[in-house]
Amino acid sequence: MTDRPQPDRGGAAWRRSVALLDGLAGTGLRHVVVSPGSRSTPLALAAARCEAFTLHVIADERSAAFFALGLARATGDPAALIATSGSAPAHWLPAAIEACEDEQPLLLLSADRPLELLDCGANQATEQGRLFAAHARAVLALPADAGDQHARDVGRRAAAACRWPRPGPVHVNVALREPLVPADPAACAAWSPGPAAVQVPAKVTPSLPALAGWAARLRGRTGAILVGRLAPSDPAAEAAVDLAQALDCPLIADPLSGLRHGGHPGARVICTADAFLRHPQAPVPDWLIRVGKPPVSRCVEEWAARCGDILLLGGHIAWTDPLRAAARVVLGDPAASLAALAAVARRAELQAAPWDALDRLDAAARAALAGLEAPPAEAALVRAAAAAAGSRAPLFVSNSLVVRDFDSFLDRDGEALALHANRGVSGIDGNLSTAAGIAAGSGRDTLAVLGDLALFHDLNALALLRDVPVVAVVINNGGGAIFGQLSQAGLPEFERLWLTPPGLSAERAAALFDLPYARLDTAADPEARLRDALAAGRGTLLEYVVDRAASHAGRKAWWDALAGAGTA
Repeated sequence: MTDRPQPDRGGAAWRRSVALLDGLAGTGLRHVVVSPGSRSTPLALAAARCEAFTLHVIADERSAAFFALGLARATGDPAALIATSGSAPAHWLPAAIEACEDEQPLLLLSADRPLELLDCGANQATEQGRLFAAHARAVLALPADAGDQHARDVGRRAAAACRWPRPGPVHVNVALREPLVPADPAACAAWSPGPAAVQVPAKVTPSLPALAGWAARLRGRTGAILVGRLAPSDPAAEAAVDLAQALDCPLIADPLSGLRHGGHPGARVICTADAFLRHPQAPVPDWLIRVGKPPVSRCVEEWAARCGDILLLGGHIAWTDPLRAAARVVLGDPAASLAALAAVARRAELQAAPWDALDRLDAAARAALAGLEAPPAEAALVRAAAAAAGSRAPLFVSNSLVVRDFDSFLDRDGEALALHANRGVSGIDGNLSTAAGIAAGSGRDTLAVLGDLALFHDLNALALLRDVPVVAVVINNGGGAIFGQLSQAGLPEFERLWLTPPGLSAERAAALFDLPYARLDTAADPEARLRDALAAGRGTLLEYVVDRAASHAGRKAWWDALAGAGTA
């Protein structure tokens, strides 16, 4: 009696993993981020031996996920994550939520135990197939006995779903049985993906009659355009400028709109809206055109909701209107919608009624800031960072007070900026890891400005800076300084429950990860120091120490100086 030959399960897992990744590559996957683990061996090996992929190995799964998010932001293409079973993929959740809300394409490939090892107390086995169900565009499963054709089809469907109709994360849970390595390891040869087999449709064309009908209502009425957050190089930014010029109306530019820098001759770009629109008597136009995600400033958002006739240009059915104030919504490619409105305005010689209230308030705010005896220290840092980055380096800003500093102090002069932030859910976790992913995805030295709590939340990301050229500037203001501007500041538990100073020595943290360190606030010329750090081409940690109370006093003095200007 002869023994039957046993099937090579390791070889089958390898082929299935190659087929899955081949399907995923069909719509642009080129970067794969792997965190070490045993159950994910076939997936990791297949990714490592694909000649078309750039592989990044990051041990901390949470940092890896935000790094992949940065790759997606920088390239516009999906980035994939691979991790083992158990709690490992759960660390992806914060980045997946951010990707969901900010429409970034992520592919989450979690290895899993096979079905027979679930619900029986097996080690490192848990229900993980629905981990991302509330935030994923699609949730797919690849069984342990799936064939290669099945695996390739799952990959193609996942790749398409993370791009269309609304970009975002897609979860593929891959069950794998042991053994995880082929009987003949030589069978795991280098491979390349086949030709793309799934075509993602172009952006949807807006309704031209609907736009033309609304445009007819502009003549003789005051109006403005509000441009919120857009991806760097989004054509909607320049299209908004063109429309503002055609209508001769002011354009309120969020710091993440791409319109604060780069020069827009003839356009009336408003940069200090948060400072003067926080006053209840700020003037409101007859109509407002909105494009992009919500602005950083809550004051600007609340002011916009007071406008009686709002046209919102949305890219898809999940349009952004937090205060539900839009009178009309037109879906389609926002850049095409703006261009169509500009064409109608020029053809019909439509112009808004003369209205320069926002221009005068913007000029008053700029003058008041320049005239402060003790301006917030962050104003100088924002100017230095913008000038040092310019068109040479992507610039990432963390959430909480830092992004609001860029809203307050980023002016319209200087070179065009590629400005990034995690504003989908505005978390302070994973910010430095995202900046590292942007640097890796863009292939360019990157400048990151973050708060001390954001650094504390992502301390492991300093390990990435040993290999990725990110110059990280941490603003040390002793904790959550943004809460000092809110009503919580008056409570006796303020420091314990909200300020939460991290007590972190940035210099010691840099030494722990073998990174260069310097105090930026003591530099005679912070812009030159930043330029030199970027030119060095290596990860660096710089510290900018700020007196929190003095900074807050400077902001309040600025806002108070504008309190009587709202009726101008």
